[in-house]
Amino acid sequence: MTRRVIESVVLVALLGLLVLLAAGSSSAPPSITSSYDTGRNGYRALYDVLQREGIPVTRLEVPLGLRSPLVRVLAVTAANYDRADVQRLANFLRNGGTVIAFVHVPGLTHSPRLRRFNVADYTNLALSKQPQRAQAIYDAVAGKGLVAFDERAYGYDRTQSLWSVLPPAVHVAIWLAALAAVLALIDANVRFAPPLVREPPADRDSSDYLRSMASLLRRAHAGRAAIERFARAYPKSDELAQLAAITRPNDALVQRAAAIFATLRKDHA
Repeated sequence: MTRRVIESVVLVALLGLLVLLAAGSSSAPPSITSSYDTGRNGYRALYDVLQREGIPVTRLEVPLGLRSPLVRVLAVTAANYDRADVQRLANFLRNGGTVIAFVHVPGLTHSPRLRRFNVADYTNLALSKQPQRAQAIYDAVAGKGLVAFDERAYGYDRTQSLWSVLPPAVHVAIWLAALAAVLALIDANVRFAPPLVREPPADRDSSDYLRSMASLLRRAHAGRAAIERFARAYPKSDELAQLAAITRPNDALVQRAAAIFATLRKDHA
């Protein structure tokens, strides 16, 4: 198997793997309790209701330590806080903030400003069936200031790079595409075998000239015209006269006439 065949097989395999990864990641993502999610488990309906009713709402997409001081209410729908974040939440409560917890946050002790709600009662699906449930959340946050839904648990973090938030399958696909591009560049620019030495062309003689002229005359269908010209140049040649009398001479006859003509030219030189 030659090197080019091996490279082609590798590139085809990489492209096939990219297609499989794309097909595997093309399924619809599951619905999550995010205020961006419009699926059955999302919280977009609650977010829109509060906004429509005049409650100032936003989304927290930075670490708690970088939270704007304008945020006075934190809406928590995922309990993924480490010990340092739990301490920040406790300090936030002590400083007059309000936490609306739709899930249990381990380590966060009871506080008058900590309000707990059942996460399943305020999803898009639940509010579509019982929209009056949103009234309890409105009463809990109205008049308390800016409300921020913490979205960092779902990958919405403006402090992270685009690469860091891409799923692992996309990372693999990008690396495979880069590898394929590198292989193509190496194949186009790097020589893996010594150059082939081309033999110099052999010296040409009169026979090459005759064969070339015969090929040219054959392509032009001018064999008879050539023989007639040879016969006019040497009218005493009986053989040329006989060849000129043939209506459709073949290649061999044209070559024979050219050879006779060349011989006569040499004899009269």
